[in-house]
Amino acid sequence: MLTEGGNVFKDEQGESMTQRIDLADIRPTVAWLETVTDLPLLDNMLGSTGLKPTSGDLDLAVDSSKVDKERFFQQLTNMVQQRGEDPRRWVRKSGTAVHLLTPIGGKPGRGFVQTDFMFLPKPEFSKWILRGDPQSDYKGATRNILINSMAKSLGYKLNQISGIADRATNELISDDPDDIARMLLNPAATREDLASVERILAALRADPQREAKLADFRDHMQRAGTPLDESLGYTDVNWMARLRDRIANQGMVPIMEGVHIEHPEDLAFEQRPSAGLQRALASIQALAQDPGSATVKWDGKPAIIFGRKPGGEFVLTDKSGFLARGYDGLATSPEQIEQIMARRGGERGELIEVYKKLFPLLRRAVPQSFRGYIQGDLLYSQRPPQRDGVWEFTPNTVTYRVAVDSDIGRKIAASDAAVVIHTALSEPGAPGQPIRAAALTDSPGLLILDPSLREIRDIQLDPRVLKDVQRLIQQYGPAMDRLFDPAELRARKISTLPALMKTYINSRVRSGSYDNLVRDFGTFVQQREPTKAPRIFEWATENRQAVAALFQAFLEISSLKNSIVRQLDSQAYDVQAAINDEPGHEGYVGQGLKFVDRMRFSQANFARNNPELAS
Repeated sequence: MLTEGGNVFKDEQGESMTQRIDLADIRPTVAWLETVTDLPLLDNMLGSTGLKPTSGDLDLAVDSSKVDKERFFQQLTNMVQQRGEDPRRWVRKSGTAVHLLTPIGGKPGRGFVQTDFMFLPKPEFSKWILRGDPQSDYKGATRNILINSMAKSLGYKLNQISGIADRATNELISDDPDDIARMLLNPAATREDLASVERILAALRADPQREAKLADFRDHMQRAGTPLDESLGYTDVNWMARLRDRIANQGMVPIMEGVHIEHPEDLAFEQRPSAGLQRALASIQALAQDPGSATVKWDGKPAIIFGRKPGGEFVLTDKSGFLARGYDGLATSPEQIEQIMARRGGERGELIEVYKKLFPLLRRAVPQSFRGYIQGDLLYSQRPPQRDGVWEFTPNTVTYRVAVDSDIGRKIAASDAAVVIHTALSEPGAPGQPIRAAALTDSPGLLILDPSLREIRDIQLDPRVLKDVQRLIQQYGPAMDRLFDPAELRARKISTLPALMKTYINSRVRSGSYDNLVRDFGTFVQQREPTKAPRIFEWATENRQAVAALFQAFLEISSLKNSIVRQLDSQAYDVQAAINDEPGHEGYVGQGLKFVDRMRFSQANFARNNPELAS
């Protein structure tokens, strides 16, 4: 789904002439730019360009020592004039940049994206320092504030154009990322240790100058309202945001953490709603036929990583230790775990005892022939209490209840600790693969679970709802596709309509009600986009049947999905889960989509995080 992009090119009404660009379109578009500029651009993308599912613009580095900015600007101006266009609408310049209104894929009919040609004296350094990390919870700019904080403590300063310089004399010291890492961190560090905020914090764990290096960065985060939780490498605000998203929206997929997964009903707001709805319906039917293919999210804490090194030596650690630079975070003994934890400061005595207890239990569970590492979460480190014939434990947010006389209940009775596993990695930083408990061996005193569902009976779908969704797609599919036609929306200056509808739906999720979706959409538009509202109202009135059909299809897909969630919850192999006494697991993932009862968890989550506003 595309929304508006950069903010340089606007029409007479002040509307953006550009849109966001999908990841799949970036390389073809940059390749087209290479043909018209005769510059090497594919290997010179900056920032998050080419890393995320969509980009607001294309940031491309140009070597200012080889290409003159003014001549390049004139070159683009001449090219636009030769095509009979007004260059003032197509080419702009500002500071160190030249901006071009760029047809996506070189084809104007597909819309336009803003391209920023950044003229830089050291493009290789700038490519590194401006490059984001899609796996990080922090933007590249935040990472650079942390780098500059470290530099300042050592008498240096970061210049994002040229490198690290002496703070007193401005003399450039180095523009080599590996040199900079060694200067700021330790003699064994590399540029990879500076790739993200998380990696830098991991590398600073045992640094005797850690406090001084973090001082400015800590102050910055405090001013920004996101105080740094130095023990984890995350801000409290980011952690809570991830928790809220996981409970209310995200569901679970073991090998796709950090990848955006859609709710089936949200596929109605694709640029071709008919295709999105067909995919949603097919996925729901496929999951109903094979419910055992779904996975469930266990809500354990803390996260642990264990396995065997290439030589077969057993390892137990956490995420920070697993990705540590500057020290060995792969503990091969309980004593080493204690040393690693002690270096981090703070009161960790209880946590250290948990890891020391788990060490021999997990070591026995990992076969001698196994190589690699397993990610999991702790469910409990002491046998949970019994209440009315039920084991009950709450490792994090979700409370689990297991009948004592059930299969898992009997396993709990024989255990002193429980771990749920989900992902296997060949080495730190490698892509994850799913793993199941069957890959490990029995370890007396330890219960190992995984995300798979067992003994799932048939899932029944309401045939009347299925038939009506099919009718809506067949009868109104072309009209719904026309409602979101990109060319028509651009011409009417309302290209954000699909995204606006999706935002509206999310607001209704938070409110806890889907009542009167069509009627209340107008009020939402008027409040959210007052300038565009008249044009949106005109288009929606012209396509009133398509709007009504789209929202109706959304509701019916939601109904089918929620039916599956409730049936999976009721069949969750002896395990009953609840959040604030609201029954149900966090969610499920199947057929590449997430199945979560959004209303149920959003309301409970809102009350938990905003008690003063809940009634």
